[in-house]
Amino acid sequence: MRSLRQVDKQRRGSTSPWLVVCGSVVLVTVLVVILWDPFGDNGSSSSEQLVLFCAAGMSQPVEELVARYQQEYGVTIQVEFGGSGKLLSKIRVARDHGDLFLAADDFYTNLARSDDPPRVIETIPVALMHPVIALSEEGQGKVRSLDDLLKDDVKVVLANPELAAVGRLSQQLLSDSGHWESLERQKAEFRAKISFAGTVNEVANALKIGAADAGVIWDAMARQRGLEMIEVPSFARAKKQITLGVLSSSKNPSATLRFARYLASREPGMVVFEKWHFKPIPDADAWKVSPELQISSGAMLRPGIEQAIKRFELREGVRVNRTYNGCGLLVAQMKAGTRPDAYFSCDVSFMDEVQDLFGQPIDVSENDMVILVPTGSTKIRSLGDLTQPGLKLGLAHPKNSALGVLTKRLLDEIGYYQQILEAGTIAVESATGDFLVNQMVTGALDGAIVYRSNAMATLENLKKYEVLSIDHPQAFARQPFAVGKDSEHKYLTLRLRDMILSGKTEEQFGSIGFRWTAKAHESPEAHVE
Repeated sequence: MRSLRQVDKQRRGSTSPWLVVCGSVVLVTVLVVILWDPFGDNGSSSSEQLVLFCAAGMSQPVEELVARYQQEYGVTIQVEFGGSGKLLSKIRVARDHGDLFLAADDFYTNLARSDDPPRVIETIPVALMHPVIALSEEGQGKVRSLDDLLKDDVKVVLANPELAAVGRLSQQLLSDSGHWESLERQKAEFRAKISFAGTVNEVANALKIGAADAGVIWDAMARQRGLEMIEVPSFARAKKQITLGVLSSSKNPSATLRFARYLASREPGMVVFEKWHFKPIPDADAWKVSPELQISSGAMLRPGIEQAIKRFELREGVRVNRTYNGCGLLVAQMKAGTRPDAYFSCDVSFMDEVQDLFGQPIDVSENDMVILVPTGSTKIRSLGDLTQPGLKLGLAHPKNSALGVLTKRLLDEIGYYQQILEAGTIAVESATGDFLVNQMVTGALDGAIVYRSNAMATLENLKKYEVLSIDHPQAFARQPFAVGKDSEHKYLTLRLRDMILSGKTEEQFGSIGFRWTAKAHESPEAHVE
């Protein structure tokens, strides 16, 4: 018997030079395809180009973070600065241009999100700031309070309310305090008394060079420019959230969201914003090029959320690791130390058991409990028939499954559970309703109590069993979703939640028997103190 080496030698000796060359070319090509990584070691492609519309007041931290990102990840980012209102007008006109909109006030990103169709489709909070009265050197001796703005010898400069966030807010706050009308009247009487600038930067520049005595700008900018400022209580309470919006015109959402996560990250994002005197958002996400999320979910929810999770992974360029199981088992894992980024529970009772690990849950849907019987069977037609001796019943496990807990509670309520135990008719106890459905399909059971979604998950199986509704007010479960308090990626997880709350998922849930109760794109928890 010839050795493999001899066979190989003979083959190589009989191969034509032309085939050797072609084979070498193919081999090299395959190796290049295998080894080539368009994102390199750092997760981004050097060919990526992004356009960011940025409120003028954030120019300092944004320019620093953009420079870092471009150098580290080889991505070209074109930034256009301006007033938030002016930028929003541009974004609305150029509907096919731009990737991100960083507004000084979430008022503007909310407006863009409410457009039809929406111009902003996702938002990420970045930092907090509030307005102050800033003073020039000469103004320091003239102005000590809001009332001093009305003095005849005080020149006031404000940002244009139509163009800049701080201008709109200045008008609102000064109107509330009763000073706006007086300033407007004085403007008519003394042309040099009050003037308007286009952006907050222009207001700050006017104060810096002494062209005005006082103006309203952001506290962070006053500190950046070394301007003396007066803290007005009503102004301090008017904190505004700097918000980053992802534009619907973005041609590369995963690259756009990757930079958005960087800009709003705990480090370097919040570190740089704090350096420039902005107040960081609490619990900002950790920065990773390709983060991974962990979600624990009741098994019955899998058919409803799988497609939404896959869309999220593709759009964000991240991985979501799913653990589907009976909620009793999931809760036991959490009590033993597992800390998922999110928990989608089969029923509120199992969310309540671990509520201390999660933020405020949102009720997403409801699911009825039903009885499955073989098609054409007359043995079981109602709950009362389950107590008959000689049956083979399938029930969910009374501890490992939310369905089992609810089933036992329901049967206890009407006095049937003990009778069923005494009759010895429980043939199968399972942590999930899916397993009980499979047992029905194989003909192993005379009946089973499952969720309606279990019964409808595989439509072809509906020919093999009949679905009997249960007429009882406790015969349903409510499914809440919550984000983990210890999550390193809270805002990323909130966007996953928003994807699950989208219209496509609502349609999917409805098609398999759930009742939808959540509002699509429900806003994340407020973080302004």
